[in-house]
Amino acid sequence: MNSIERAKWNKYANDYIRQVEEYCQREIYKNFKLGSIKLDWDPKRRSSRGGMYADGPGINIAMMGCCRDHKGQIYRVYEYSSFNDHPAIGGFYTRRSYDKLDMVILHEIAHALQYYSYKINRFRCKPHGPVWKNFYSRLRIAFLNDTLENQREMAEEYQRIKDEITGIKRDPLIARAASK
Repeated sequence: MNSIERAKWNKYANDYIRQVEEYCQREIYKNFKLGSIKLDWDPKRRSSRGGMYADGPGINIAMMGCCRDHKGQIYRVYEYSSFNDHPAIGGFYTRRSYDKLDMVILHEIAHALQYYSYKINRFRCKPHGPVWKNFYSRLRIAFLNDTLENQREMAEEYQRIKDEITGIKRDPLIARAASK
């Protein structure tokens, strides 16, 4: 990816992060502010992180794994397997190139909110536990889920394309059930 494309992705990510941060201040914690935002383009960087840093809550986004122009082709975005099928915070199908980055940013800001909550409420829970899921659900519903195309139709189209590419035919019972 060239420097102009990276700058475009960085601008988009920073604008989106600020929008989400403003929502968090308005709807969740008035004094919440991301002290650290890092958009990491190192190809060795595979995972993103959200949490508490020396300068407060922050996020570190592994950009190489999130930023790819899908040119309008349908693709599947996965979440952690323990909640990948969750209706509000699970994985999804999309055509828009920015949707995966949006999801990762929301996921990591939810972790930053969780750690901020620990600090002010002196209560801790698992990193993907109920407090985090509450924050992440709120962010996904407010920023991403309503922008996604019909997931049932997208899943069927994705499967059709996958079947054409692999040459594997689906079980007729599954195909019939999907068409109802």
